[in-house]
Formats: sequence, structure tokens, C-alpha cells
Amino acid sequence: MTRRLNYWLLALLILFGVPFYWYFIDAGPDASRPKPVTMAQLRSLADTKSGERPVEVRMETIGTRWVMRNRLVSGWGLRQTLTAVRSYELIVPGQNPIVIDAGTSRKAAANADLLGFDSSAQKRVDKALANASRVILLQNTSLHNGGKPREKKKPVRGLGDLEPRAVAPGVVEIPATELGPRAKLVYAQLADGQEFLFTGPAAKVPESLEMMKPPARAAAPEYAPNYRAESKAWLMTINALRKAAPDMTVITAHDSGQIGDVMEGFSD
Repeated sequence: MTRRLNYWLLALLILFGVPFYWYFIDAGPDASRPKPVTMAQLRSLADTKSGERPVEVRMETIGTRWVMRNRLVSGWGLRQTLTAVRSYELIVPGQNPIVIDAGTSRKAAANADLLGFDSSAQKRVDKALANASRVILLQNTSLHNGGKPREKKKPVRGLGDLEPRAVAPGVVEIPATELGPRAKLVYAQLADGQEFLFTGPAAKVPESLEMMKPPARAAAPEYAPNYRAESKAWLMTINALRKAAPDMTVITAHDSGQIGDVMEGFSD
């Protein structure tokens, strides 16, 4: 009886344990390598455009939602953790602001199980978007683009579209298109030299960088077939950038905590 029970337990372990490990715990192969992006390169690009640089970073929190930890970082666990949907505003003296991410809509928030959708915060974001000198989306999906449907067709890219490029004085876009539709990171250097890196989908939460693991296979989006390998490569890249610039503020895609050197609430 005991032997038969052991066989049954072993069969159940194989039947359920192996797929669970594969889809939720395994971090994947270790063949990823950092991207050829350096702090020297980003700082040099930030200097290529003349004019006023941003002097302040502000943010609005549109809503929060609970997400299973394994869906953010493979092997992190089955418990849920709080994540946020946010939009950021770079204040430029004498000019309209630069807005990073457009928030979402009430419908898209409901579809994503977003808690406490803050319509007032979204209205402030919409007002900033209407007056912005530039809008940068970290990813063209509904929790970043104002609630529009996800871009289904892969955009046609030019030869230079995969290279970091300055888009404003002190502001550099870093394409990461293998992570999703028009995915990117953004580097910003303020007038006082303070540095920020918005990771977009390259790092979901701070724990992504601490544990150096991509989201679980079960959470890999179908529109990005190389997502986990690319995610690991970008996590390695971000940590290399952090090592080269230890005072830089790194803002992950769905961090729900307080962020140092970022002011709450968009400007009037």
C-alpha cells in the first residue's frame, strides 16, 4: 500500500510539479548578454541637443493592481504584490513639459483589474498630454498609451531605430522593441546633473533588478517571442548602467512605492 501510494505521489509530482516549475519558477537559459548601451554613450547623447534641460520629474498614479509575484519575477512566489500604473512629467523651464506614458482609460483599467482608477489623476495626465512638447510611451499597450488597443502589427523599422537617440536636451530614448510594441527605456539628465532611467518593460518592479530574473514563462506576452531572453539581457544592462552611475534614480515599469527625487502630482 505504501509503495503504491509513493508511486501515486511521484506521478502527481511529475504531472503537476514539473509544469509548475517550467512555467512559474525556471528563470530560463543563462546565455543572455548585456546590450551595448553604456552610461558614457547616454551622457554623450544627452549633450547633443542644445537648449533647456528638464529641472524636475513629477508623477501621477492612475491606479494599482495586485499581481502574482511569479508573473513579475520568475521564482518569486505565489503571493501577490502591489503594482502601479503611472505617468511621468519632465518639467522644462519656459517650455511645455515632456510626458512619459499616457496613463490608461477606465475601460482598460477595468479589463486589467486595476484598483481605484483615479479619474482625477488621469484628467491631469490628459491635460499635460494635450500641452506636452513631446510624449514618450514606454510601450504601446493599454496601460501605457492612454487605454488604446494594443498595436497588433509589428512596426516597420528603419536602420537607426534600434539605436539610442536624443529626443530633447538631456533626454534619450533607448529602443527595446523585442520586449513589446515600440518598447523603450528613457534616460533623462536634469539641468543639475541628476540622472533618471525609466526602464519600461525591461524591468517590471525593483525586485526584477535585485533578483535578475525575467517574468515567468506563463507571463511572457505572445507578441514578444524572445521576451524572456531579451528581458534578462536588459536586466543585465540596467544593472551595468547602475554600477556605472550609482546615484542614478532607476524607475521600474510598475513600481508602486515612493520614488526618491520624484514629486507627487503633475504641475498645473
